[in-house]
Amino acid sequence: MKRACILYKKEDAAKNRVLINKYFAALRRNGYSPSLIISDRLPREAVLRMAEGARFVVNRTRDHALAGYLEAAGFLVTNPSILNETANDKLLTYERLKDAVPMLETLPLPDEGEPPLPYPFAAKPAGGHGGAGVELIRSRAELDAYRARGLERTLVQPVATETGRDMRVYVVGGRPAAAMLRTSSVDFRSNYSLGGRAEAVPVSSLREDELRIIEAVCAALPVDYAGVDIMRDHGRAVLNEIEDPVGARMLYTYTDADPALLHIEYIISKENRI
Repeated sequence: MKRACILYKKEDAAKNRVLINKYFAALRRNGYSPSLIISDRLPREAVLRMAEGARFVVNRTRDHALAGYLEAAGFLVTNPSILNETANDKLLTYERLKDAVPMLETLPLPDEGEPPLPYPFAAKPAGGHGGAGVELIRSRAELDAYRARGLERTLVQPVATETGRDMRVYVVGGRPAAAMLRTSSVDFRSNYSLGGRAEAVPVSSLREDELRIIEAVCAALPVDYAGVDIMRDHGRAVLNEIEDPVGARMLYTYTDADPALLHIEYIISKENRI
């Protein structure tokens, strides 16, 4: 039987058993024998040996270097390392996409002195996810307190005019497959993992400017399966971030969508074209 591997870190695997089981079911349904590789603390050579014989590797870590190592060894890796690297570095996302995709200005936060943007602004870690470390900074005192946390590689952005609201579009094979509107009435962050509300939105109802952002992102990067988060500023759609690996808890809670199955079927079609 054909083999396929899924990469996870131990902590993330423990929180995502439902999604892992759905990946396994999707693989078996398509005639593949799945295996889970917990890559924490394993040397790359060990991961390579464990993946030997697999037709493809589903990378559910944020380790783009490991993904690139497996690509160099000849594996089909999804998402590709360039997307994994870009999505997990907000400064890099801005640098690589700012000329093609509308985004809020994104600047590094100096370790000391005045910020590069006027108050208020949003501060966040370049490599953060799930809203962790994201704060609204309204004064020098709040900025000093934020800096004192010692977060690595932080950035600042203007505050969008519509806060506590964004749209996560789940993209499979470069096309929108599902969408969730996330809102919060108590926080300028709308993350579902932080208590925000979620509501399924038909893909057919996405606005033209939202679709143009998805098209531009997918033209610039190979998006096999990721979340494209879109917010609104002064009435226009702007890219907030790309989430890879993207979670699916919202979809499984509020819809019948099965992104794991869609992802696996896309990978198989991609493999057959190579």
